[in-house]
Amino acid sequence: MLWVRTASEIVARTAPLGAVLTAAADIDPAAADLLAEASRNRLLGAAAFIRYLESLDGLAAGMTGQRAAELCWALTDGHLYRLLVAQRSWSTADFNRWLSDSLAAALLPT
Repeated sequence: MLWVRTASEIVARTAPLGAVLTAAADIDPAAADLLAEASRNRLLGAAAFIRYLESLDGLAAGMTGQRAAELCWALTDGHLYRLLVAQRSWSTADFNRWLSDSLAAALLPT
């Protein structure tokens, strides 16, 4: 899925910054505000993508738009990328495949 590859490329670029902001947020209110804003913006992007899927009747039966956006937001968090790629030595291709499979299983009709 092209959108998953694009999402994981963005995550790969932003994950290091997210790690720094997360660490700094505990002691720096400006970093905490920036981290919260980035999270809100990521949720807005996920919600826009889910609205597109909904317009195509592309969500699994019983899946609400809100729940789908929250799952997409959570699975595309940079922390998962850091855990799997940086800490567990997954390749970017392995991460893309896992993310694609996970999002498809969680969101799309079977």
